[in-house]
Amino acid sequence: MSDKPYYLAYENRYQKVYAAGGDGWGHKPDDEELIEKLTEWVNKYNLKGKRIIEFACGEGASGVILSQLGCIYHGVDIAPSAVDKAKNRLKDYPSASVSLLDMVNQQVDEMYDAALDVMGFHMLVADPDRITYLKNAFSCLKNNSPMFFFRELYEEDAHDEFIGTFDEWLAITQNDYDTLQQMFFRKDDQDVEIRLPFVPGRAKTNAGYTREMSEAGFIVDSIIMLGLSYKTTYSASIYVRKP
Repeated sequence: MSDKPYYLAYENRYQKVYAAGGDGWGHKPDDEELIEKLTEWVNKYNLKGKRIIEFACGEGASGVILSQLGCIYHGVDIAPSAVDKAKNRLKDYPSASVSLLDMVNQQVDEMYDAALDVMGFHMLVADPDRITYLKNAFSCLKNNSPMFFFRELYEEDAHDEFIGTFDEWLAITQNDYDTLQQMFFRKDDQDVEIRLPFVPGRAKTNAGYTREMSEAGFIVDSIIMLGLSYKTTYSASIYVRKP
């Protein structure tokens, strides 16, 4: 295995998709469910005109939506290809910005009114990484600020016990890091198939998410289980606050 973080495997996916001619891999700015949930969240916590940071921002879809809702947006991601795509998507929004950041090994210097994570938290499979990330997110939020985790992998029988390393997770789940997965997209009115590298993703139970959020200092307002989706299998929306 490389000395690079295992979750940098997501960069490999972006590169594969773009090299094959795909416009993007992640969720899109016209994702109706994402628009609906972010609109509800912004309205509930009066976030219009407020500073929001998104961790693992990917290609900037949430940044477009939040900017259209009147928020001051900053996205961070470890994948250079995704950051470049996000910067291009957000170039017409003067209150939006994006930068490279490893959300586990680097901290955010500024303070924000809210934080967002869309399908990012579950890419951290080792508990020390999850703990550090939550502490980093907690520390950059002002008091009484919300954080919203959307479409995080959920399983009723997920392994909630401590996992110390990526290799331990592989052994427990019996996943093969070299596994290739299929993806289809449309190009020139044709279906194009590409084989994408495996990326890590760890599901948790309701109790597992509640415990780790609480241990990081967050108040858990609600965890809402979502049904099957083309984006994930089963997932959850997690609403927390920094007291």
